[in-house]
Amino acid sequence: MYKLYWAPGTAAMAPQAVLEEIGAPYEAVKLDIAAREHDQPAYRTLNPTGRIPTLVHDGFVIFETAAICQYLCDLHPEAQLAPPVGMQLRGRHYQWLTYMTNTLQVGFIDWFHPDWTFSDPVAQAALKAQAEDRLYRNFQVLDDGIGPTASYMLGSSFSLCDIYLAMLTRWSRFLARPMWQWANIERVVGATYTRPAFQRMLQKQGIGWAENWPAIG
Repeated sequence: MYKLYWAPGTAAMAPQAVLEEIGAPYEAVKLDIAAREHDQPAYRTLNPTGRIPTLVHDGFVIFETAAICQYLCDLHPEAQLAPPVGMQLRGRHYQWLTYMTNTLQVGFIDWFHPDWTFSDPVAQAALKAQAEDRLYRNFQVLDDGIGPTASYMLGSSFSLCDIYLAMLTRWSRFLARPMWQWANIERVVGATYTRPAFQRMLQKQGIGWAENWPAIG
């Protein structure tokens, strides 16, 4: 039995979508961010970072979104959300997942929370502007990597990478140039968004998408 600690629209989107794709039963424990439940001792006992999400599986606790997702993929190879170990495509899976976590998510943190780095408002504004410019360059790397013909990030096969990309694309909706303005990203994320499992995740989290994405509405 899985227990996922989550909050709407956070990085818990990806592991919850993975759980829905797998079809495994799980308990979803909602955290009240406004009440800072993620900062309370009960949660920090599970996840000392205070970040969301955290997964508990038969007493085993694991945090960090990408780690949770890969753990679930490895436990459920029948879901085919990651290429088999030993294949070159598995290496490409690692590459894009790591790029999204280590590069894009860091950029989003700087853009959404420049106050986590600087207390001075001027420095915060400068960091936010730099982060936005950097994110646009990162989006281009992803778009070029996908290419004009691929159905998904790894080519013809749907994977965890597509779920992760869709989550980050939703986060980009506040930027002047959201990620769906890159044609290859828009195509891949559009295919991911329409999957029943992704739709169930959105419904269970009580969140929508982005009204200004013309391909979806």
